[in-house]
Amino acid sequence: SLLTGRWTAIGSAILKSVDAIAEVDENVWPSVGLDSSPVQPDPVPAGAYAPSIVVLLTDGASNAGPEPLEAAQQAVDRGVRVYTIGFGTAFGAEFVGCSPRFQGNEPFGGGSGFGGGPGGGGGGGRFRRGIDEVTLQRIADMTGGTYYSAESGSELQSVFASLPTNIILKHEVTEISVVFTAVGALLAVFGIALSLIWHPLP
Repeated sequence: SLLTGRWTAIGSAILKSVDAIAEVDENVWPSVGLDSSPVQPDPVPAGAYAPSIVVLLTDGASNAGPEPLEAAQQAVDRGVRVYTIGFGTAFGAEFVGCSPRFQGNEPFGGGSGFGGGPGGGGGGGRFRRGIDEVTLQRIADMTGGTYYSAESGSELQSVFASLPTNIILKHEVTEISVVFTAVGALLAVFGIALSLIWHPLP
């Protein structure tokens, strides 16, 4: 059976996602342990990205595993963008179509589970958002992704619909003044040639 957990390991999720991408993309290095000091790969150039992205959906703040921002830096070094989504309501809302057995395992409220019932954290199968939006925003900013917030299933569907499907691998600044100069010079020569044809020199 599937039960909600009491731990949120955002850093671990990022590193596992990087490893999954590395398995199918030889240009992406796998993650390295944050408690060791192995040789790190050279960071990719700024603005260069892997073709795969990570979508991180969470309803809580990280309370287990590696520090999220340290894990996010490994994604940055490998050009892996992380799009973060914080899901839940600020004041609690009823679960829709969710078994009371699952609600009861939610640590922030519900039935006979942890934090629920009389004097508990919400009761009646309510689901509060305990996300760390500052960290989720920072992860997205660091990696070149975007942070989204959703408080309902319909909002979450809208977020999924807005995620990028056409991935830009690299942003480049191209100097185009040379092109305009060359075109201008060519037009000037063409204009002189026409003037000589229409008004030949004596």
